[in-house]
This record gives sequence, C-alpha cells and structure tokens, in this order.
Amino acid sequence: MGEIIPVTGVNKVAMNPTFDLSQAIVTVAVSAVIGYIIFRTGLFLLPGRLAAANRSQKTEVLKDARIQAGTICEDLLKRADANIQILREDLDEALAERKEDLKAAEAELEIRERLFDSEESQVEKLEKDLEVANRKSQSLRDINNNLEHGVSDAGMTLKRKLEELSRTDSNELKLAIKRSVIESRQLECQKVLRIAADELTSSGKRMGQRIIGRAMSRYAPEFPWPKMLNHVEVESERLADELESNPQILLDMKEIAGIEIELSRPENPDFKPLLRLSGGAGVDRESARLAIQELLAKGAVSWSKSRESYARHREAVEQQAIKLGRQAVLALHLDNIHPEVQKLVGYLNWRTSYRQNQYLHSFEVAVLAGVVASELGVDPSDAKRCGLLHDIGKALDYRIEGSHAVISGDYADRFGERRMICDTVMSHHNDLVLETPMAYVLKTADTLSGARPGARVNLEEGYQIRLNAIDEVIRSFPGVTKSAIMNGGREVHVEVNHKRVKDADLQRLSTEIAKRIETDVAFPGQIKVLVTRRFEATSVA
Repeated sequence: MGEIIPVTGVNKVAMNPTFDLSQAIVTVAVSAVIGYIIFRTGLFLLPGRLAAANRSQKTEVLKDARIQAGTICEDLLKRADANIQILREDLDEALAERKEDLKAAEAELEIRERLFDSEESQVEKLEKDLEVANRKSQSLRDINNNLEHGVSDAGMTLKRKLEELSRTDSNELKLAIKRSVIESRQLECQKVLRIAADELTSSGKRMGQRIIGRAMSRYAPEFPWPKMLNHVEVESERLADELESNPQILLDMKEIAGIEIELSRPENPDFKPLLRLSGGAGVDRESARLAIQELLAKGAVSWSKSRESYARHREAVEQQAIKLGRQAVLALHLDNIHPEVQKLVGYLNWRTSYRQNQYLHSFEVAVLAGVVASELGVDPSDAKRCGLLHDIGKALDYRIEGSHAVISGDYADRFGERRMICDTVMSHHNDLVLETPMAYVLKTADTLSGARPGARVNLEEGYQIRLNAIDEVIRSFPGVTKSAIMNGGREVHVEVNHKRVKDADLQRLSTEIAKRIETDVAFPGQIKVLVTRRFEATSVA
C-alpha cells in the first residue's frame, strides 16, 4: 500500500536532451495531475477502518510526491534554460549572418543606383539630342515643302508658257503622244504576230503533210470493200405476178423488219424483176432479204412461215454482228469494251455511207488513228478506241433523232467509256468543239479513210445540186457577203456586212437560214449554220 508508483512519462521527459521549456511545463502539469489522481484513488480505495492508520503514510506519500515533483521541475527548468540558451546562441548567429547578407545587398544596391544614375543621365542627354534632331528635321521638311511648292509653281508657269508658245493644250498633246505610241506598238505587234502566224502555219502544214505521208505509207488495207445488197431477184415474171396478187409475205416482212419493200419491173425484158428493200436498220434489212430469198426459193407453200424464217435469219445476223465486233476489238488489241458496244460495231457491217461499208470504215479509221497518234506522240490505244467507236451511232440513227456523232458519244458514255473518249467521238463532226490533239487525230483519220481513192462513191451530180441549193438559200438573205459550205455539206459558214446586220440580229439570222435550208433543200443528216459579223481595219506602211 505504501509503495511509490514511478512516473514513467516524467522520467522519459527528463532524459530527453532536446526537450524545450513548453514541453517541460506540460510534463510538470501532467505529473501533478497523475499524482492527484493517484491520491484520490488511494482515498477512494482505502477502507474506512484503515483511514486513521494510513493518514500518516498518506502524508509521507504526498511529501515524497511533492519532493519528486519539485526535483523534476528543477531538472526540467534547468534543461529548458539550457535549451533556451542554445536557441539564443543560434538566433544570434543567424542574425549576424543576416546582417552580413544585408550589408552585401546594400552595397550591391548602391552600385546599381550609381549605374542607374549614370544611365539616366545618358538617357537625358539622348533625349536632348533627339529633340535637337527633330527640330532640325522639321526645319528641313519645311524647307523641302517650300522647294516642292516652288518647283510645282515653276512647272506650272513653264507649262503655261510652253502652251502659249506652242498654241496647244498639254492634256491633248499628252493624249496624242499616248495614241501615237500605242498605235506604233500595235502596228509592230501586228507585224510580229502576222510573221509568227505565217511561220507557224507554214511549219504546221509541212509537219502535217509529213505525218500524213508517213501514216499513209505505213497503212495498207488488207480487206476488199464489199458491195451491199439491198434487193432480191425474182426468178420469173410468174413469181412476180404471184407476189403482186398475194403480197402477204411482203406485208409481213415490212411489219416485222420495219422496212420498205417495193417490187420493181425493169423495162428491159432481159432483166429480172427485183424486190427493193429500203429504210430501217441494216441488220433488219439484211435479215429480211435473206428470209425473202429463202422463202422465194422454197415456193409459195412456205410463205406462211415468213415470221419464223425472219426470226431465224435475224438471230444468225445478230450472232455474226457480235462475232464481227469481237474480231475488230481483238485485231486492234483493245480491252474493256462493253459487249453491247461491240455488237453495235458489228451492226455497221450492214450500214453504208456514200456506199462505203461503215464497219470496215470504222476499223480503218481506228488503224489510221493509231498510226497518226504514234507519229504525234498521243496515246495510240485511246486513238484506236475513238476511231472504232466514232460511228456506232450510225447503227441507231434510223430510230434516234440527231447527229450520229452525238449518238455515238452518248452510247459510249452509257456503256462505261471515259469522258475524254466520248467527247472526242462527239467532236469528229464539230457537234462538240474540242481543241485537243486526240480530237484532231480522229478527224484526220476519218478524213483519210473517206478521202482514200475508191473508198467512197460520191454522187457528184446530186451532191452539186444540193450545194447549189444551199448556196442559193444563203444568198437570198440581205446582208450576206460571203458563204462557205464545208465538211461535205454538213456545215455552212456565213459572213455578213457589219453595217447591215447588227450583233443582236446574228442569232435570229442563223435560225432563219437553218429553217429555210430545212424547208427548201433535201439533205441527209444535219447542217450546222455559223453566222459571223466581222469588222477589220488594216493599215500597211
């Protein structure tokens, strides 16, 4: 019961050399509270009957606790004083170092202040110099302005004196000089341009002739030009009479093939009667011709089977057209041409123009276009493609209105040909104006194939009559000074007097000429009318 409980926390605090004053005070307070708690606990736990016996012991315990607390407090105070002394010494050292730093900073600041004063004095000096320079500049500017005004006044005075002496106006003289210089330059430019144009035309003609000569020397056709048959010979007059009395077979063929059939009896008895076929598509006309030829050979008993015979021959001709189109594509080493386009190429075997077989013409144009293109450095494959496709519209122009060149380009575009190929095909009769090397290659090849000796049979008399009729229609309009019929009668160039026909009337005049030609002249295809109004002023020194 009288055993003293050691205060572990207080001893640890006393043993800590780094303990400061606040920690010591807290430790003393905690120790006092703990002693008081121990004391109150002892009083609460001691039984009443031992109170008198233990009062003396309690007094001793309290006394020992007070002594121990005093000792602890003295130790703590000593340690706190020592710590405070150490902190004071550290603080003095830090203050001494800070003072040294402040002295160094003050010295540096003094140096910077001296430098700033020096720079400030230099800036003040520069400002004064700048002010002096500005005053001088303003003075010189004023002098310059005065001089400029003086020069301007002197110039105006001199100008007036010169005008008085020369009795002319300076502005008019300036305009006259400008016009004179411009006119002289224009004349020089016109001369240079005329010389350059003449040289370019001459060299172009020489080069064109050389290229065409080489192309024709490299090309030699290996196929005979077939003769197209559009009639069926009737073996006897009796058979001809029977056809007249029972024309059902002819009526059926007209309806099925969409063509015209006419029985022709020659005046000469040595010649046999003929069934002439015209109109419609060439393949339909050929199928009908073969069917009629077969049925006439078998006799009248087979005439009731005209539709079956026509269908059989139509299928055979169709297969032959497909084969011909494929052969042309393979012979020209082309690829990716749609089967429908190949079939249209084959259809041209039964289409003629000026009695020229259009299938062989297209093949020939393709070959010539490839040769000319290689001479000019243009892609020969594209040139051959344009040549083969340029007239496929002639296989369809019997049922589609418009130029065969436009029809050819539209169908080529419909079946996947490139835009450049389609435009070139459309341009070969100037339905589309295209200024490209490929367009000129195609036109050249088409012209060479048509102009080759023996290629076409021109009906000279009817052709000349048609040209004369067109020329008469053009000359009947007032104001026309010159006309030129070009491209085989497909294009008409009309030049009018600029004094009698105004620019606003050109469209109306071209429309009226086209309508008059359409009414008064019989012609195949289309005729393009171009009206120009030109005013030229030329002077030669």
